Amino acid sequence: MPGKLNEKDVKILRFIDRHGVTNLDEIARGVNISRSTVHYRMKKFFEDGTIKRTIIEIDPEKLGLDVTALVFVYVNYEKASADELGELLSRVSGVSTVYYVLGDVDFIVILKAKDKEDLKRAIKDITSIEGVVRTGTHFVVSTVKEEKRLLVNYSEEALKKLFNLK
Repeated sequence: MPGKLNEKDVKILRFIDRHGVTNLDEIARGVNISRSTVHYRMKKFFEDGTIKRTIIEIDPEKLGLDVTALVFVYVNYEKASADELGELLSRVSGVSTVYYVLGDVDFIVILKAKDKEDLKRAIKDITSIEGVVRTGTHFVVSTVKEEKRLLVNYSEEALKKLFNLK
């Protein structure tokens, strides 16, 4: 597990999260912390896994992927383990997220599709996995919030409490 975060760490991480910037000079200016401190902290964040990777976000709708669906997947574990089924579900074309959950449903799969035909193809691919008993698909009519960034979802006060900052 990564070390304890301090106020400078949270400032840097929140700036990166909010602005999608990895340029050391820009971060240093944005958080008013020296470039060398930002460099050291960034190196530490990558080494300890706090920052997994840097990516560019592509708008799926600009690519014609207008359909978002939540697929509730019910499975029979006599055919395969949860790990194996999760891996197989994650390989289905168009699947962006696979959650293994507790409750009435075994997995929740989030996928993007071009149209109804593409959605039918993805559902067929999911139901053809050995061990999948049935699915329930929920079509997203509109997206109210879909935020992949993490720290922007917290207020300053909540972050202070979360990381025991002053």
